[in-house]
Amino acid sequence: MAEGNGLTVLARTAKRSGIFCDFDGCLAPIVDDPDEARAVDGADAILEGLAARFRVVAVVSGRSVADLAGRVRAPGVRLIGLHGMEELRDGRVQAAAGAEQWRAAVARAAARLEEVGVSSGAVLERKGLALAVHFRRAPDPEAAERLADPLVHEAAAAEGLVVVPGRRILEVRPAGGGDKGDALGRVIREEGLRGAMFGGDDVGDIPAFAALDEVEVALRVAVASPESRTELLERADLVVESPEAFVALLEELARATAV
Repeated sequence: MAEGNGLTVLARTAKRSGIFCDFDGCLAPIVDDPDEARAVDGADAILEGLAARFRVVAVVSGRSVADLAGRVRAPGVRLIGLHGMEELRDGRVQAAAGAEQWRAAVARAAARLEEVGVSSGAVLERKGLALAVHFRRAPDPEAAERLADPLVHEAAAAEGLVVVPGRRILEVRPAGGGDKGDALGRVIREEGLRGAMFGGDDVGDIPAFAALDEVEVALRVAVASPESRTELLERADLVVESPEAFVALLEELARATAV
């Protein structure tokens, strides 16, 4: 953990530090329809300002990079999608090593689930190298997820894929596709970062918290909600109560680096 005020310490080491965060639940409030998610007002400008001062600023999401690119419009900010399996570099989407070989398997699993149906109100989202089954719009999200769970696991297992649960979502992705922690670790080592901050809101962000063990100055920020898992909150150095509060924290960090 960063000593003293974590934001102040990060600001002092900005040129050798990185700022990372999730999109949904951190920069944008969780909504019933993922297509309707929008970043908090002013978030793009704050991220752009941070990118001009820090060595790395990146949004690391379970969304595809193509999807993220339509929601985060902040020059200088790196976009890392599908939990690290994709990144936008030089205007092109690049897949992580070995990821492309799983595209057909993911497509077959999606087709299988579309054929059998998962549960009433569930929405299946194809993301290329991964797929997601959303339950937030179901009449009874908990019941819909319980009904779908064995079907999703069966479809994933048939193709050698794994199922990762989240907030009213089941994600299917390659077993060796890595996670957000792998993605952060890769950037930390490539850039030689001394410090880093990560903001997350769900269990899929816990590996990213763990990746910050590699740096000298670390700040793990959990964005809390009624759906927050205890393990996420316990691992955090700082807890804020909403995406609006998280973006306000980023703004505070931007002001600290401007002086």
